[in-house]
Amino acid sequence: MAINSKKNALVSVVDSIFVVGGEMIEKNGEDSYAYSLNDKYGFIGVFDGCGGIGSRKYDSFENKTGAFISSHTSANLMLEWFNLFTKHGYELSSDSMNSVCSSMKENLENELRKYDSVAGTTALKGSLTKNFPTTASMVLFSGDKSKMQALYIWAGDSRGFMLTKGGLIQITRDDIEDDGDALQNLSNDSKLTNMVCADGSFHLNGRMVNAPESGIMITATDGFFGYFSTPMEFEYMLLDTLMASESIAQWKDKLNDYIRKYTADDYTMCVAVYGYKSVRALKKVYAPRMDMLYKKYISGLPGLGDEARIHLWNDYKKDYYRGD
Repeated sequence: MAINSKKNALVSVVDSIFVVGGEMIEKNGEDSYAYSLNDKYGFIGVFDGCGGIGSRKYDSFENKTGAFISSHTSANLMLEWFNLFTKHGYELSSDSMNSVCSSMKENLENELRKYDSVAGTTALKGSLTKNFPTTASMVLFSGDKSKMQALYIWAGDSRGFMLTKGGLIQITRDDIEDDGDALQNLSNDSKLTNMVCADGSFHLNGRMVNAPESGIMITATDGFFGYFSTPMEFEYMLLDTLMASESIAQWKDKLNDYIRKYTADDYTMCVAVYGYKSVRALKKVYAPRMDMLYKKYISGLPGLGDEARIHLWNDYKKDYYRGD
């Protein structure tokens, strides 16, 4: 999505919004996404249908799984919600965070309950299932050249990040049983404790961030970040592909080519780049970070034992969680 500048509007600050995604089974991918931008507000979001517990197939919905239906329905619904939000002229602030999350939840719950009622007894029932389950990771943002505010909203283990010249920050916290950090969660197959679903037994987490004047906001499903052995390798991949690109379109293609080789899942990442004006300026800002990241962390990773790897991670995560 190329952005046309308008003076004193959000669109004059946002350089690009784009999505990178792929399916393991064509036309049956259980990831979905949504993004939109206007003069005052922007929105990016990804949704990962929970394929195990949402594996029921529905005759009344072209034999698609509940996971597929939920992620795609949620993406479309959040676009509709965003359009209504912007038309009413609401303000984005810490004071409005809870009401925004509640409004989103109400809309998601009501719509998925409609699907549940239509499905009726046509569902092919299985064990340990949930009706129309999906994760969600979204960012609602607003600002101008001097200030940017971003509300990160999520349920489940899809993640929201901020990438700045100081490195990658994970803004969200995985809703899972094991209370591990980002490195532990890459290897732990922990049960989700919270996800969007038709019965309404979920909540949307919210976290307001005073973002820097320039940065990159990211939402991603676990198919995008979950096949790296460490979070610092995920950051390095983002920067390495950027430095090898001469345009945003080329960066998008390189990201897709890289992830497609390594992931074993549907994968989706939505990205909003703001405050740089050109790819040359963007690369200039992040080149020192990439060099430091390689020398301090990435170059020494091959062949490291678990204890040494954890030592590197413990140093890296001081910045990775610096927003806490």
